Amino acid sequence: MEILAGLALFCLLIATFMLARGIYVWDAALLLVASTVGLGAMWLRGQPRSGRAAAHLKQLVPRSRAGWARSAGLGLAALVALTARARLPGRSFADLLLLWLLALGLTLASLLVPLGWRGVWSLRLTRVERWGLLVLLTAAGLARGVAVGRVPANLGGDEGTQLVAALELMARPLGNPFATGWYSVPTMSFLLYGIGMRLFGATVAGGRMLSVLVGTSTVLTTYLLGRAVGGRRTGWIAAAVMAFAAYHVHYSRLASNQIFDSLIGTAALWLVWRAVGLDRESVPTPEASAWLWGLCGVVTGLGWSTYFGGRWVTVLVALVIGWRAVVERDFLRRHGRGLGLLLVGWLVVGLPLLGWTTRFPGTLTERTRAVSIFGSGWLAREMEMTGRSSMALVLQQAWRAVSAFHATPDPTFWYRPEQPLLDFVSGALMLLGLIDAVVRIRRPSRLLAHLWFWPTLVVAWVITENPPSSQRGLLLLPVVVLFITWGMELLLDILGRWHRDALVVAGTCVAVIAVLNLTFYFGVYTPVQTYGNPTAQSATAFARYAMAHPEPVCATSRVEGCAGRIYFLGPPFIYWQFGTLAFMLRDFPGEDVTPDGLPLNITAPARFVVVPERIEELAVVRALYPGGAEVQLRAPDGRLLMVVYDWE
Repeated sequence: MEILAGLALFCLLIATFMLARGIYVWDAALLLVASTVGLGAMWLRGQPRSGRAAAHLKQLVPRSRAGWARSAGLGLAALVALTARARLPGRSFADLLLLWLLALGLTLASLLVPLGWRGVWSLRLTRVERWGLLVLLTAAGLARGVAVGRVPANLGGDEGTQLVAALELMARPLGNPFATGWYSVPTMSFLLYGIGMRLFGATVAGGRMLSVLVGTSTVLTTYLLGRAVGGRRTGWIAAAVMAFAAYHVHYSRLASNQIFDSLIGTAALWLVWRAVGLDRESVPTPEASAWLWGLCGVVTGLGWSTYFGGRWVTVLVALVIGWRAVVERDFLRRHGRGLGLLLVGWLVVGLPLLGWTTRFPGTLTERTRAVSIFGSGWLAREMEMTGRSSMALVLQQAWRAVSAFHATPDPTFWYRPEQPLLDFVSGALMLLGLIDAVVRIRRPSRLLAHLWFWPTLVVAWVITENPPSSQRGLLLLPVVVLFITWGMELLLDILGRWHRDALVVAGTCVAVIAVLNLTFYFGVYTPVQTYGNPTAQSATAFARYAMAHPEPVCATSRVEGCAGRIYFLGPPFIYWQFGTLAFMLRDFPGEDVTPDGLPLNITAPARFVVVPERIEELAVVRALYPGGAEVQLRAPDGRLLMVVYDWE
């Protein structure tokens, strides 16, 4: 028997060697099957005969309706993954989307219903707390939703591109929501924004409303996480700071999926904290803990279908599991079932996208490589251009990342506030909170914050180009808010000797932070129209003008009412298919006019749009098509953005 076992193991090694080298694949597959079957048979031969097969089969059969529901959900998700992977583009994916939603619904029902029966969701809120939370969420929603169609004033090119992709995906036949698209972004996020526009309208405001809702929901999950790790006061302070943080308010007003990072991170780690049993207010039963793990799997799986920071949440959850496995001797035994449900929940959500990446594996890491200082070649180029060592450049990256909230402004046009990402009061409190987290690192909540903050800081900013790029740092904001909260609590402890009413002091601090952030965002940042870069500013200004004055080209802003055409003298500085124009003027007929010359077949009515970089060509347009009406579009600071020349 030992000889046969050795032979089977040798065949298994030969099979895996040939598969790794890509030689004799079919022979390797045959050897692989034969060796594994042989080894399995030998193992079964050594087991007790009494009820052997029945016992193994019984372990595979679910023992409850919830187990059957989860098994059905996992099976449907696998079916969707296999079918979507093989289905050709151009065919409708509506049936697969419905199957996947059914799988997700079965899984969630198998987890949420038992949790609801046992009152796990009860937060024991007083009536005053319930009304207070409602008021806070309403205020957060107003800070994010009021005039969202015009604040920020510009529609960024990336915003417009994502909204166009959302409309195209939602058009009949329904596109593939389990794939990747523009910049390797998962198309599921486009589907979510497409559904948002179905509900709120295919306008700038309608496209941004999903982000408003997600950003407001993050205030709630921040409250839940803060309360779980630090109690009621921590939860309230953290939620209030998040509600009015200008950094978060800004991204809650953009039609872009980065806003999901904070929501996925806070929700997943709150569920993990409760599942592990570290919640300060209630410890779940072993069964409830397992179901919480399953919900965490669903949430982290959803993170893979949003922005790239959402994928990192899976790593954060893994870090927490590893940490608890080290400090708790029987952690894996006690939470084995829960970790299994974590995997099941993750697979139900993530299998379809995983199937796509097995077909196109490059899409999984393509964008990450493009912005990495190593994968993109940035580090090598900078060493050659500057003559500095790799260590010096990495240390420079680290300084910019670490000082993002206190000294180094965001260099990108995603936000570009021309100041650090925190106001000076929040910045001071964050430093106090960091000191507190270092001194009290033996507390689980502080160690969680370190596990969250430092690895994410490195991945989001230190090893990526152009730090601190604000769009990559939103996953950091909730833990920064926790540091601010702990800093405020440390200050309250210090001042407690002189001021007995800590609530008044905390409320005053929160009010000051709210006023500073809202005054800056709406009173200082919004009027200068920095967001989206000068190209987006020019494109948005013209798009709004064209929609308000469609004549003479169009009778209305709908394509069926258009008799003329827009000739766009923008390339190579800006193109007609630039995301802002592609979304806002998708119903207007237009075309690029290169510097080589105007088309010869232009007939009236026509609208010529000239960018400042090609303003000298306006004289040629006037000479060829005289008698037109001319309008200059200017920025708030007086800069010329575009010239519109209408010829009838």
